[in-house]
Amino acid sequence: MKIKICGIKDVATAEFCQELGVDFIGLVFTKSSRKVNVQTAKQIVNSLGDPLNHFNLDTIFPESSIKVTNKWFEKSHEILDSYIKVKKPLTVGIFAKESVGEINDIIEETGIDLVQLAGEYNIEDALAINRQTLYSLGINNLDAEYYKSKIRPGFALSLIFDSISSESLGGTGKSFNWDVIKDMSIQIPFILAGGLNIDNVELAMKSCNPWGLDVSTGVEKNGAKDFGLIREFVSKVRDFDD
Repeated sequence: MKIKICGIKDVATAEFCQELGVDFIGLVFTKSSRKVNVQTAKQIVNSLGDPLNHFNLDTIFPESSIKVTNKWFEKSHEILDSYIKVKKPLTVGIFAKESVGEINDIIEETGIDLVQLAGEYNIEDALAINRQTLYSLGINNLDAEYYKSKIRPGFALSLIFDSISSESLGGTGKSFNWDVIKDMSIQIPFILAGGLNIDNVELAMKSCNPWGLDVSTGVEKNGAKDFGLIREFVSKVRDFDD
């Protein structure tokens, strides 16, 4: 099971995640208490080795001819698996309201490996971004059929199911009703986010069977990443895998 630690703001935490074998780290470039400036992000990216685009890799693009939803996501996650074998952690830039031009400028300046989108982006935006994308689907109190209608091939390599509020498109530190995922009756790999922590991650893995887990607030103390909580979170996930 893959692990993404989001909201990284310094080199030391990024390198600690790398030592633990974390698969992804998230760098927030949108409005947030965890927002990182471009110069710091570049230092973090450089501390983890060559950017992914420096390697000669097979890839899959949104214009792929695969139209069946489950087949698309099975293939796209195979691609993500192949990336992780080459570089770990992969650096993911998080954006919510920024223009495609702004996103591409930050990609150019920092060398981030992947882009995570949240909010009102569409497939045309994803095609115009100079990195492959993940998409965060915010879940609140709507019914499962609404969210199921948002899942389609060709937009992103992976979907992140996250809690959403009127103030935030993600990173709320609160979980959503996981029954929504069961009610969607989807047979695709996905990443689970939203209020995960050391106390509920085992239940989350048992209940939702995600491909990956995305945590931020749940490994923080007083608004800062805590190495002890990160270590314990990773340990619980790896123990579950074993």
